[in-house]
Amino acid sequence: MHCLDCHSGGRQTPAVGVCRQCGAAACAEHIQTGQRTLTCTKPINRTVIIDPPVRQLLCRTCSAAHHANAACCPRSAHIARTP
Repeated sequence: MHCLDCHSGGRQTPAVGVCRQCGAAACAEHIQTGQRTLTCTKPINRTVIIDPPVRQLLCRTCSAAHHANAACCPRSAHIARTP
């Protein structure tokens, strides 16, 4: 499998991962590695964060969209952490 972004630029670069958002293959230059926090809802509608966070791979386009969303809609500060 080859990187979609490189292919759009006329190159064939082997992919190292797949974007979890859009499913595009991406090379080491175009992939963004980050973390995603998992949560569960406990009684009385209490949201609890599960540790450790999971790894996520995003292409540059989806990573930029996630950062824009986070800047617009920051997560609530009232989420409880598990021990």
